[in-house]
Amino acid sequence: MLGKIEFKKRRDFGQVINDTFTFVRQNLKPLIKIYFTFCGLFVLASMLTMLMQQYKMVNIINTIGNGKNSNGLGFSALYGLEYFLSILFSLASYTSMSVAILSYIAIYVKKGNQTPTTDEVWGYFKHYFFRIFGSSILLIIMLVIAFMFCLVPGFWLFPYVTMIYPVMVIENGSFGYSFSRSFNIIKDNFWITFGTLIVVWIIVYACMSMIILPTSLFNMIGMFTHKSPHMSLTLTMITTVLQSLCQVFTIIPIVTISLAYFSLVEQKESTGLMERISNFGDTEKPIDTRPEEY
Repeated sequence: MLGKIEFKKRRDFGQVINDTFTFVRQNLKPLIKIYFTFCGLFVLASMLTMLMQQYKMVNIINTIGNGKNSNGLGFSALYGLEYFLSILFSLASYTSMSVAILSYIAIYVKKGNQTPTTDEVWGYFKHYFFRIFGSSILLIIMLVIAFMFCLVPGFWLFPYVTMIYPVMVIENGSFGYSFSRSFNIIKDNFWITFGTLIVVWIIVYACMSMIILPTSLFNMIGMFTHKSPHMSLTLTMITTVLQSLCQVFTIIPIVTISLAYFSLVEQKESTGLMERISNFGDTEKPIDTRPEEY
């Protein structure tokens, strides 16, 4: 039986991917509990506002399809209050998920690979939530501007921006410190970090698509088989609910970036190696004895 995952060690591309799923499998129940405890309210609020937005969209499209709306799809019709609320709650949902899972991992490592309690995670969560929420707004604006310039700058910034979150939680860093720290630890390891994140996100989106695709396809088929554009309100609502529930898969890339963070820090500073040397002979704490890649 494989021992508990040791975060503070060097890993290659394959080890980061494999250990991501191993850690999630070993800690599935407490991770799910943490997810619904700290993120459930935000996910629910995001889902309700998205349902309101989709309800409005479907009615507008079906009304136009029936020839009863001569005004078309105006800005005010498409982007009402519910649209901006859905964006706000979606951002809050992702922030709460990032903070909760990163807090779990930070405490897990600090306790010597022991499962954190809900109260311990709450202590971290309330300390970092608003810091990361505010930082997320700035980072999203920066990424949007970067993607506007032929996409390349946005893809280049992607791993650096992603790495900021574990630095802020694990090292208790400010936004400025975490930003520069992210560039320092990824330096000379950009492509392996970028590739690891892309592969994991492809896997996550594939899992989400398998759940969402059936209702989306039926909705599209129904829309194009009618004489006039017509969307099924029921199928649209079901798809929206499934999209919200599928956010739980985002736990996977958060674990991946945490493993990548510890691996990169270990390459540059060898903190985990020094700890293992200082604890040599201590058999009370089980460790991952698989060989590291140097």
